[in-house]
Amino acid sequence: MQIHQLLASLEYGDAVANQALAIQRHLRSWGHESDIFAPSRHPLATAPTRPLAELPTSGSTMTLYHHAFWSEQIHECLGSLSGRLAMIYHNVTPAHYFAPYSGELRDSALRARQALGPLRTLVDEPLTVSEFNRAELREAGYDGVEILPLPVDLSGFDEVEPSTDVMARYGDGWKNFLFVGRLAPNKRQEDVIRVFAWYHRYVDTASRLVLVGAAPEIDAYREDLVRVAQASRVAEHVVFAGKVSFSELVAYYRVADLFVCMSEHEGFCAPLVEAMSHDLPVIARAAGAVPETLGDAGVLVYGRSVPRIAEVARLLLNDAELRRDVLTRQRARLAAYAPDRFVAALRDFVERL
Repeated sequence: MQIHQLLASLEYGDAVANQALAIQRHLRSWGHESDIFAPSRHPLATAPTRPLAELPTSGSTMTLYHHAFWSEQIHECLGSLSGRLAMIYHNVTPAHYFAPYSGELRDSALRARQALGPLRTLVDEPLTVSEFNRAELREAGYDGVEILPLPVDLSGFDEVEPSTDVMARYGDGWKNFLFVGRLAPNKRQEDVIRVFAWYHRYVDTASRLVLVGAAPEIDAYREDLVRVAQASRVAEHVVFAGKVSFSELVAYYRVADLFVCMSEHEGFCAPLVEAMSHDLPVIARAAGAVPETLGDAGVLVYGRSVPRIAEVARLLLNDAELRRDVLTRQRARLAAYAPDRFVAALRDFVERL
């Protein structure tokens, strides 16, 4: 059977791309013909893609379309398909987050959300990666939405040697706060900086914050973050690591003491699972799919009270009993993301087809 996938872009280190690659790997191992078609690919993404013009449109082909961004080329292509179409909805960041920084991204987000209505008439099999996303599809009028869990492959973290440069530079005994994710307004890295600044000023000056991730298309937001760090008088202690290699990412997780996520909108948030797998206590804002992803693990916070959240950080770093309890619950939560859960759901879906 031909089961091909369609993406707006194959990104590097991106949850959507990682799921597409995992799906392709398993489909091929089960004897299906499966390629990934995308109009663009990140320079660091090594997996091959094929141009949209080569996508088979016959009735014998199943196409899995990953919907997270707007692409005019993709939507023109979808209208020409005669085979069955499945859509995996990864959620779309609300447009208002981008409005102050990029009219192009704002318009793209608007069109991606508006497309959910017309797509309903084309999609035969609606899928998504979380209950939070499923609720949005149901609100948009979709029936029979199934969950295909997001695969979070943690095996590579044990197989790759951490960057010696990162380990040497930041494994110096200071308390390292960490957040991993693209620099984007919905992720509210400015709140992470403010929480860290309070902790640094009133609790422990031997501390730093590392922000791993980048988004060159909204560099103005990064400039705002730099200004927040300067105004909070912690600029020299906030590390903008940018887009990093996997070896560097492994090292940043290894040297970290605490993972802080203040994001207001997430369709899943895979770095939370990565942080738990590294035995990092997690503080996260209870927004979007974050409570669902964490379950009863980590520490969920509500609102934006910087002193209160900084006090939670202090307790997690200094109260051995609390830290042990949080880490115990996080280790138990990791069972929900065992690889066989994703594989079983994918196999059930394919066999039903």
